[in-house]
Amino acid sequence: MNAVKGTNRLILDDMRLYLVIFTSIALGLTAVYVAIGFLFDVRYSSQLFGPMYGGICTFAIAGLVTLYPVAIGMGSTRIQFMKSFYMMGVCMVVGTMVILHLIYLLVHLLNVGGWLQVTLYQPGMLYSSRYLVLPYLWMDLMLGFLVFGLSVFLTVCWIRLGMRNFLFLLFGLGLVMSLVVAFGDMRQFTLWIAYQNRMLVFTVLGVIGGALLLSTYPMMKHALLVRKSSKD
Repeated sequence: MNAVKGTNRLILDDMRLYLVIFTSIALGLTAVYVAIGFLFDVRYSSQLFGPMYGGICTFAIAGLVTLYPVAIGMGSTRIQFMKSFYMMGVCMVVGTMVILHLIYLLVHLLNVGGWLQVTLYQPGMLYSSRYLVLPYLWMDLMLGFLVFGLSVFLTVCWIRLGMRNFLFLLFGLGLVMSLVVAFGDMRQFTLWIAYQNRMLVFTVLGVIGGALLLSTYPMMKHALLVRKSSKD
């Protein structure tokens, strides 16, 4: 097995592990929600996307930190590793959202059939209160890419800058955002967002996630095998 196939297999196995773990959590929660609805015949709303988005975030952070030095040690180049990681990351997002929406569809069919009164919150409800498979799936995909891109970007910044400089960066960004919120006219901005097409807003968020992801490519081309220490 050459370095390219070995790297792809390494990341694929890690992706499968996280996908199985967090899918199992989501299925367990679904079983609990459905059981409560059936046994007690109650109407209530809950959410299921938290564990699935958490799986994407965990793969982006833990997968990148743990697999990067292993892949380089196996003979992979930094560029090849990032290409493989991007590809598997996209598969992780798509696979996660397809599984999530299969669960959504099942719960929706139980609701339509009158068997269940439990509803699950979805980001797509901001677009339409009527269940629409493709728009709902698209909006979740865009949020998934945003979560993945942002998680990878922050992790790469941590790897390249070290803990101390990374915390300084976060503090600076937090300070700037706090000043913008405190002194800017956020009410007008919020109203402007509210009147925009929700599908377009979510698509832009997905594009931002993709841009953040691609920006890590030049950052990792010459990255060290170990993270900088807090003293660097």
